[in-house]
Amino acid sequence: MSRFWVEVSISYNKKAFPYLDLEDIISSKLWDINSSGVAIDASSNFVRITGYFPFDALFYKKLEELELSLGEYILSGLKFSFNISEESEWQKFGNFEPFQVGRFFIIPDEANYTVPDGLIPIFIKPGMAFGTGLHPTTRMCIRLLEILPLEGKIGIDVGTGSGILAICMLKLGCSRVLGIDNDLVAISDARENAIKSGVVDSLELRLGDLLNDYNGERVDVIAGNLLPQLMPPLFRRVSLVLNPGGYLIVSGFSENESEDIINLALSYNLSLKERLEEEGWSALLFTYDAP
Repeated sequence: MSRFWVEVSISYNKKAFPYLDLEDIISSKLWDINSSGVAIDASSNFVRITGYFPFDALFYKKLEELELSLGEYILSGLKFSFNISEESEWQKFGNFEPFQVGRFFIIPDEANYTVPDGLIPIFIKPGMAFGTGLHPTTRMCIRLLEILPLEGKIGIDVGTGSGILAICMLKLGCSRVLGIDNDLVAISDARENAIKSGVVDSLELRLGDLLNDYNGERVDVIAGNLLPQLMPPLFRRVSLVLNPGGYLIVSGFSENESEDIINLALSYNLSLKERLEEEGWSALLFTYDAP
């Protein structure tokens, strides 16, 4: 049994779900993925339901199953948060060795490593924020960014997590990038990674919900490594945010789900230019064809 435990807490406002017994639905979902216990705090309109999991090789698979099963409610205000016991031990456990992705050399925060000739260093703090570059979806997004002409372009990284895709955009020539996330911890980690990587002056980080709150100037490239159920609301905003001929990179879904996402993208005047597949995951590159 793992010495490390993760508390997965799901919170919501009862007023947002007046006709649903979400307490029972969420509790059942937690038990379905073998939570070791479930605690419910429903003392006010703000309900918090917590499941307890050993931090082992199956944890991220369980988390993915949970998020997929609750996807329809996430869009209506369901919020996830995490707490890991023995945080100092987790930081040691969560460390990774430097590794190469395309032209980049990903280095854990505060590590002292020699960067191989010709590679671009990026510093990423080990921890809970998603996007160290270890996952296939992140690696494929980076590979797709590398084939784009990004010199002087403006980009947005939706669901920025660790900020790795935003940092890659800037290292590849973007003049400015906006990173958006709905998690303050992710925003903090992304800022720290950008400082260590030397690009913080060109990176704006903003707390937000996908592109729903963005009303700024049009941009040239958007990247989103997101859950599949978040693709429809993302695609609906593309025509208001992306320049005609601009690029959209999306990942976070399986090979089996990619055809549905491609068909949906076509209905929003997005043309598929490249598809990558790795370890059962898929990443797609589109261009926006303005009507």
